[in-house]
Amino acid sequence: MAPTTIDLEAIKEVTWSITTTYTVSQMISYNLALGASGTALDLVYEGHPNFHALPTYGAVHGIAIMGLIHRAMFDFLPNFKGHNHVHGEHYLEAKRLFRIPQGADEVKLKTTAKVVDIVDRKTAVLVHVDIETMEEQSGEVVCLNEWVGFVLRTPPEGSNKKQLQRGARTTLYPTPNRAPDKTTSHRTSPEQAALYRAASGDLNPLHIDPETAKAAGFPAPILTGTCTLGIGVRHVVDAFADGDAKIFKSVKCRLSQPLHASLSEEVRTEMWKEGSRVLFRMVVDGDSGVWKVVISQGCVELKVDDGARL
Repeated sequence: MAPTTIDLEAIKEVTWSITTTYTVSQMISYNLALGASGTALDLVYEGHPNFHALPTYGAVHGIAIMGLIHRAMFDFLPNFKGHNHVHGEHYLEAKRLFRIPQGADEVKLKTTAKVVDIVDRKTAVLVHVDIETMEEQSGEVVCLNEWVGFVLRTPPEGSNKKQLQRGARTTLYPTPNRAPDKTTSHRTSPEQAALYRAASGDLNPLHIDPETAKAAGFPAPILTGTCTLGIGVRHVVDAFADGDAKIFKSVKCRLSQPLHASLSEEVRTEMWKEGSRVLFRMVVDGDSGVWKVVISQGCVELKVDDGARL
């Protein structure tokens, strides 16, 4: 029977787990899907001594377990409808880079998730899901995600009236009132959307099929939010860390509007350096020359001294 109120304390006691693997081919496909150059051998050639996945690859394993939690929402959210659930905010912290040990074909991972907060937003609720991914064999934590789902038309009774503040996981930064320190552009394509689906395992037809997108109210298929996030983080790391992914620590942002890859939209990442943080937003030239904000209030934390690479 569907619930009529939110029993937050009971929901916070539930955990979900899933086992996944990643391979050389998946890492290469992921890097290319975020716009990596085919000549960047550390990202596309497994024989390179520094071969690795871009740091936001950890979000892919968040996608895998969010499928389980999405289905479980029918059991713990009143009036839940699958199409009312959208990815609203994201936090990702990289403990180390994703690599393939020499001689191995794949690496097995265990990902565990739990709901840590549900917040009343009057017309919706925010569901905060804490996700931890570790190597199955060693038990070493590879990355942490916090996936924030924006769920429309859910009666908020039983949810928190105010969001619990948990440091970098919940902190959103306003856009600075000055010109960006650096700006980078990227043009999407239908091929990018298709490649990201294959690399991430997120086979939702919303990201490829025009009829599905139209039925959902979009003019064209939308790019997966974690792909847009990955593009933005790649821009920041390239701009302020010379492409050195080891310097990336974490990212937090709000996913404001989707990109339409099949429309070949040009997205611009605007970046402001403030100490070890790079604040950023991603915008697209919309109708009548008005910029549409795709990702807002973003912050990438770098493992560098203040101003080291600005």
